[in-house]
This record gives sequence, C-alpha cells and structure tokens, in this order.
Amino acid sequence: MKVINITRFIVPFLLVTLLSTTFFLVKAQDVAELVLDVSGNAVRRGVNYYILPADRGNGGGLQVASIRNRTNLLVVSQNADESVIGVNFQFSPVDPKENTVRLSIDMNVKFTSMVISDSSTVWRINTELIPERYLVTIGGVEGNPGRETLGNWFNIDKYEDAYKLVYCPVVCEICRPFCGEIGILEENGKRVLFVGRDPPLKVTFHKV
Repeated sequence: MKVINITRFIVPFLLVTLLSTTFFLVKAQDVAELVLDVSGNAVRRGVNYYILPADRGNGGGLQVASIRNRTNLLVVSQNADESVIGVNFQFSPVDPKENTVRLSIDMNVKFTSMVISDSSTVWRINTELIPERYLVTIGGVEGNPGRETLGNWFNIDKYEDAYKLVYCPVVCEICRPFCGEIGILEENGKRVLFVGRDPPLKVTFHKV
C-alpha cells in the first residue's frame, strides 16, 4: 500500500494562504483614510462644498481676490468676516476612477459657483506676485498629472480635530517640489492662502 505524504500538499497550501492573507492586510492598510465633511459623510468628487475655518472667530469662507491693484492673477483668499461662507468648491482626486477624497492623496481644487473670463478656477501655486512666496492662485489645469501641472495638485491631512490643506504633490516621481502646509498671509489688507505658514489654516468641509 502506497503512503501519501500529505505534508507535501498542506505546507504549500498554508504558505499560499498566509501570503494571500498578508497581501490582503497590506492592501487594506494601503487604502488611505476618507476625508469627512462636518456631517460625517465622505467628501466626494464632483460635489459642491464650502471650505470653512474650524475655529470660530478665525474668519469666514474662501473666495478670490486681487492684490497690488491687479485684476490678475487672482489669489485664493479668506474673507475676514466669519458670517461669509465663501464660494463653492469641488475636489477631483488624481485617480479618475476614485470618487471619494482621501487623506494625503493628490487632487485638484476648483471654484464651481463662479466664472472668470480668460482663466480657469482651478487652484495652483504661483510665485510671480510675491517672489519666494508660494501663493495659492487660480488659473490651474485640471487633471493631466505630471511635471507640467505640478503646481496644480493639493491634498488634505488631519490637523488636531479637523483638517488642513497641504501642497506636496507626488504626481511627478522625478520632481522635488517645495512642500508645506497652507495658511494665511496678510497682504494689502487681504488674507491670502499660501504655502508655508505655521500654524496652518484649520478647516472643515460643508456640503452645499
């Protein structure tokens, strides 16, 4: 009678099962956490939101403004009046198949309740208005991730009991962009968003 060594079959099976389980757990851990609005729902692509400061008495919502008596480039600014909720936004994650916004994932940000002639309303980083200052302006390009659009990508991270906006794109593997948290710079009486302020502007997201 021939004796079959079942160890030959069990060990490989257990090994494959273990590797499969490990791979599943690693993949699960790799999925970034969802960004939530103030109602506890996931922030989604193509849905309008207001971006408002998390702390009362820290100004109102976001809008556009001109500085130094120029009508362009238009900067992204914060209204000083906390009763003003600002302008609607939409977020577009870098992965066109991703319909939710997740922490630390590149995305485009754009105003959606306004039209500006000769300019898109997509956020971008610009150093032309104030040298060595990374101001957030409009006029960016939506999508097309790479070196040419490096200044158009932002992400969201947790900050204390709310969130912060960050500029540190990874859409170009060979690029080494300047990275920083987005805060407020006082310029000619305007509260302008720029990269590098500590502490950053603490924000929440409100579905329109």
